[in-house]
Amino acid sequence: MQIRQFFLRGDLKGAIAYMRDHEEFKDILPAYVAVFEKCEYRTFEIPDELNDILRLYQIYFRDTFYCGLPEAEAADRLLAQLKALLGMPDDGEELLTEKLRSVFEAKGYHALFGKTQGYYGPYIWRDTVPTVYRVELPGGTAEYTVNILRGFVFRSWMDYLTFGRFGTGGWASPDGTINCVEQAYDFESERFLVSLLKHEAQHTVDMKQFPGITPAELEYRAKLVELHYSGNLELLQGFLSAADESRASDAHAAASAKIKLDFADTDQTNLSCIQTRALELLHAHTKEMEEKYGQQKAGSGR
Repeated sequence: MQIRQFFLRGDLKGAIAYMRDHEEFKDILPAYVAVFEKCEYRTFEIPDELNDILRLYQIYFRDTFYCGLPEAEAADRLLAQLKALLGMPDDGEELLTEKLRSVFEAKGYHALFGKTQGYYGPYIWRDTVPTVYRVELPGGTAEYTVNILRGFVFRSWMDYLTFGRFGTGGWASPDGTINCVEQAYDFESERFLVSLLKHEAQHTVDMKQFPGITPAELEYRAKLVELHYSGNLELLQGFLSAADESRASDAHAAASAKIKLDFADTDQTNLSCIQTRALELLHAHTKEMEEKYGQQKAGSGR
């Protein structure tokens, strides 16, 4: 989809020009004209003082993605305006973030501030629903808790720029718990049940069983679990395309490089062969991990 490339590059002028040339965008184009050309910013069904804060983020998005202001300059302007609005002009960014969160929480909202892929943009939502899943893995069943996030008001910059068409599907808390945006997932899909749940549950089991395990080893094992349970031939191809052994600091790229090597002699057009090979590799790797880290009793996940 060509329009997505403009959004990924943060090129709003290019996106709007593309929409003007393509009939299928005629219904959404006026909304872009209103926000980015006429500065008619959106208002949300939240208290006015919270809308005042979100309006400053909307101005920052326009400065950055439409006007072409350097991100650092736009960010300085945003932070200065937020501090002025909240009556804390001389405080640092950490105190500002705490204040912003407390203002939203006082009105009954959850709020997360900071940057996503290099740009500021808050996540504001109503409800966090911790949900425990029992997840079948090759080594047994594990429990894993996912926070289901509901009632989003604001979902950072990509969601804003695309009027909800694209956006972050979730993130991990510092303790490893996955926070999952409800509107971004089909909870019966393989993307959720395998690529998220089984992947993350395997991480939990491995971190308990093998203290000291490296990020690349964790990702390698979780990707093998995905391949064993997946019914999608494209999953392996996706891993192969992400393989890059030169990026040792990127656990996903390093794990994919090992998978590329290990599946070189496997029929990559035969799903059953892929699933069987993945399980064989996982069992072999488990023995390696036991020798490297010692054998510990695996418990259930979070």
